[in-house]
Amino acid sequence: MLKKWLTTAAGAIIYGAALGLLLAPNGIAPGGVGGISVILSDLFPIGVGTFTVLLNLPLMIISLVKWGWRFLLSTAAAIVISGISADLLGMLPPLSSQPILAAVFGGAAVGAGCSVVFKSGSTTGGTDIISRLLKLKYPYLSFGTLILMLDGAVALLSGIVYRDAENAMYSAIALFISTRVMDAILYGSDSAKMILVISRRSREITYELLYKENVGCTILKGVSGYSGTDTGVLLCAMKKQSLPSVRERILACDRRAFILVTSASQIFGEGFKTGDDDFY
Repeated sequence: MLKKWLTTAAGAIIYGAALGLLLAPNGIAPGGVGGISVILSDLFPIGVGTFTVLLNLPLMIISLVKWGWRFLLSTAAAIVISGISADLLGMLPPLSSQPILAAVFGGAAVGAGCSVVFKSGSTTGGTDIISRLLKLKYPYLSFGTLILMLDGAVALLSGIVYRDAENAMYSAIALFISTRVMDAILYGSDSAKMILVISRRSREITYELLYKENVGCTILKGVSGYSGTDTGVLLCAMKKQSLPSVRERILACDRRAFILVTSASQIFGEGFKTGDDDFY
């Protein structure tokens, strides 16, 4: 529990630092509630962190009804910590006065902070909560994609409010980078390879992979479409760094083996992760 709360706090501080030190001083709205808060803080004499907290209140009620008190408390903590961090750090000189640098590094920091909070089982509020609701209905869409769709309108709004097309472009850059960083952190570590091996020496290859490469295999029964003869088909999933040595062992057993390699963004099961770990 302590690790969960410390992780939530760390991610919220990173998120708040991105707003207070990079994005808000340069008038860049990263999307979502944070982006709307940046716009409102320019229009009214209230800190971006304070606006972030106020705008999240209605969404907190939804999260309470949907996921209960534990989720509400952790999300509320992330919102308050990120809001306070943004306001306090916003009192310091900005890390950069160059909009392009602020958009790139601010967007990356937002994506990293949100990802850390997500991994702790919480959210930073705003469109993160809406994205999690949509994720239940559209599980095939990544969090980054959902947030990109929702927050793109905020980037457009920032251009209208500031009457500056360049501002909207900087906001779009920050949003795009944040969602790409988010997907890389949340899903990139699960990137793996799946291979299909068609060979008459499937038993020998299976032994080599199981006991010398520690790679699990499933033997499927196949029939050659050309000759009509029986052939073995191996289905294997592995970490991508294991692929070169696995390929060498397969070819050492059968130089004529047919190997089909494809990427697997997520793998559940022994040696990888379980379904209970897939918050996102």
